[in-house]
Amino acid sequence: MENVPASNNYEGGFMVKLMCKDLGLAQQAATASKSYTPLGSLARNLYGLHSLAGNETLDFSSIQELIGKRRPEPD
Repeated sequence: MENVPASNNYEGGFMVKLMCKDLGLAQQAATASKSYTPLGSLARNLYGLHSLAGNETLDFSSIQELIGKRRPEPD
């Protein structure tokens, strides 16, 4: 589809590094309020991995490239 991040190689848009920052702020707020947010923590970790892999300036939707990678099934 035209004008979607994937059609532009995930360039532009809301960057992965900004998503990491915002998820980090959300985790800080959760900790301060003694709230349990296991999926928020998981999301922050996944975006952190994605960013460290050199994708920090890509659109946040590029995370599907990380999640979509599958390991070969064992024989």
